[in-house]
Amino acid sequence: MVKREKAILFDLDGTLWNSAHEVLLCWNRVLSPLHRHITEAEMDRLMGLTPREIGDIQFPDLPPAERYALTDRCLDAESPYLFERGARLYPRVRETLVQLRRRYFLGLVSNCTEDYALSFLHAHGLTDLFDDHETAGRTGLGKAENIILVLKRNQLKKAVYIGDTAKDQAAALTAKIPFLYASWGFGDIRNYQPTAGAFSELPALVCTVLAE
Repeated sequence: MVKREKAILFDLDGTLWNSAHEVLLCWNRVLSPLHRHITEAEMDRLMGLTPREIGDIQFPDLPPAERYALTDRCLDAESPYLFERGARLYPRVRETLVQLRRRYFLGLVSNCTEDYALSFLHAHGLTDLFDDHETAGRTGLGKAENIILVLKRNQLKKAVYIGDTAKDQAAALTAKIPFLYASWGFGDIRNYQPTAGAFSELPALVCTVLAE
């Protein structure tokens, strides 16, 4: 296999797919017997956060141990559903990933649980297109630290991180790699360049960002 020294690392939620509808169903199945409910707007603001951040935002009325336990129950309910059914990929994700992998190392770095990431890869038949992945759920680390981890263990010399939020941008900055903004996601980064308006624009934009 040809060793790819340039890498594209992707965020998941809001960049590769939108699972908010499916996750909402799973969460409310857990919460309804507890007389709790989460709305679509609330779910949108939680996408891409770490489990602890989600618990602090969504269940601030509960003691820390209880809020994190409830968050874990909700997160555990997502993966079996998504593993079988998947969610909504953004337009031309598969075709574009196939094109990009001919030239670049492809990685996935997300704040999600490990099972959630594996569900994404399995449900949409994308496992073979990604050379590596890392999650906050597996390492307990933040996104910047996980980006650095993937870069080091794969001996990657040059990389770009593609995500949809200001937190993704900050993680790339901390990891000292360029950031490419996916404007179709959950975030709103005003006047940032480089910005992709559609997933299919990535090959040309990445080529420019990672040019020698």
